[in-house]
Amino acid sequence: MPRAVLVLLLVFLGCADEDAMVQRPQRSAAGQAVNNALGEKTGVVHDVQMVGDVSTGFRFEPSELTIKVGDTVRWVNASGFPHNVAFYADSIPNGANVIIDAVMPADNKLGPMIGRIMSESGETFEMDFLSAPSGTYRYFSAPQEASGMLGTLIVELQ
Repeated sequence: MPRAVLVLLLVFLGCADEDAMVQRPQRSAAGQAVNNALGEKTGVVHDVQMVGDVSTGFRFEPSELTIKVGDTVRWVNASGFPHNVAFYADSIPNGANVIIDAVMPADNKLGPMIGRIMSESGETFEMDFLSAPSGTYRYFSAPQEASGMLGTLIVELQ
């Protein structure tokens, strides 16, 4: 092919409407799962109630919850007693501490992987589990840890 024709062909292709020339593939369910594992929000929000008092004991309801990577967990202080969400450093998947600390802004936590105290009924604390490693996350409420206010979060891939 003569060089001038090749140059003209390349110029023409470069100016053509790319969308008309290239059919974009649709995202499969597997592709969506990979994107969620890489950090897309699913839009699913799970509520965990922080309930109890000194006579009935303190607890998370549910105390165990299974979610997908990309889901959000919202802890709700339903009792009006001081509560927070704190994760055990030795009971989370490898690398999860970086994700947890990233979603707990400095002004919204007491220390590494320790959320702020919520003392008013109706106060909430939310965490998006974007890019979270799958596995089991054990957590507690620092003011009631000694009385057994413990929770387990199981994060699964899509």
